Amino acid sequence: MNHKATLKDIAKACDVSVTAVSLVLNDRPTRMSQKKRGLIVETAKRLRYVPNQAARSLATNKSMLLALLIPDIENMFFASLAKELEDVSSSNGYSLLIANSDDSQHAEHKLLRQFASRGVDGLFLIPSRESVNNSKTLKKDVSTLDFPVVLTDRLVSDDWCDAVGSDNYVGGQLAAQALLSKGHKRIACISGDARTGNMNRRVAGFSSVLEKAGLPLDPNLNCSGNYRYTGGYHAADHIIDAGATAVFCTNDLMALGFIQRLEERGLSCPQDCSVIGYDNISERLGFNHRLTTLDQNISAMAAACNDVISSRIKDMGSESSRRPWITQPKQQFIRPTLVNRATISEL
Repeated sequence: MNHKATLKDIAKACDVSVTAVSLVLNDRPTRMSQKKRGLIVETAKRLRYVPNQAARSLATNKSMLLALLIPDIENMFFASLAKELEDVSSSNGYSLLIANSDDSQHAEHKLLRQFASRGVDGLFLIPSRESVNNSKTLKKDVSTLDFPVVLTDRLVSDDWCDAVGSDNYVGGQLAAQALLSKGHKRIACISGDARTGNMNRRVAGFSSVLEKAGLPLDPNLNCSGNYRYTGGYHAADHIIDAGATAVFCTNDLMALGFIQRLEERGLSCPQDCSVIGYDNISERLGFNHRLTTLDQNISAMAAACNDVISSRIKDMGSESSRRPWITQPKQQFIRPTLVNRATISEL
């Protein structure tokens, strides 16, 4: 069996104390010269030293664990966001626990208690739809947690907790402006779920631009697709038969489903109907990369989430009893970007 390097082995190789090695490897203050510090770090790498996380947690009072509660891991946007959050957490030495609530407030409640028992240092929380619309229970649950929480992507209506999300209203505006600039006047919308604030904001921004142009969104052309590929597919016949020349889908999955049905009917995009999606995940996953869409800048969102939670963890201690992530919440909105590819054209 191979010998596992210890602090004692490093100390012996560098002719220093075990305490000195521990201080250096935990990035703690010490009067040691930079040359000696460098020698300790290099020796630890050469000996392939792996810290005992349990022991480190006792010493630093940190578990080096973050958690992400996600409503639907099969949703490609959430999956992409989870990857970005895991990458940025890992770069800071944290491991990320990921749990799926199945968009259930009841499951969400149980998982929050489990995270508390695991001693995580912080939580990225994408709330269930029920919690978004009625955050009273969620607020009560979060207020009992002794670690920072950042509401992520799906933001509640009242600003009671640290939160980072996309500016969905601006995203909807950008979609409408792009279609109007191409001369389209009969424009449809396939929305996700009227219960979620993100979708409502996208449709509101979209509708506001159409109204200002004197072309209010026709209720007959405002369809629900439940954020699913099949939702966009099944809405297509109605929209095509109603004579729409363009459609805004509030996520890429529905846009891809719409295009699939359009092509099955012997029509093409954008010649017969222009399409704009939302999320810019189709390219990330390697299909239909020519879809015009709104990019939510997932990397920027993950980086912003990390900045907020890192600052809260850094200030932990006596501050934790006041829960500043609730008493003095920070709100940040990431502006989406229109990625203009090949699925919209002049009327």
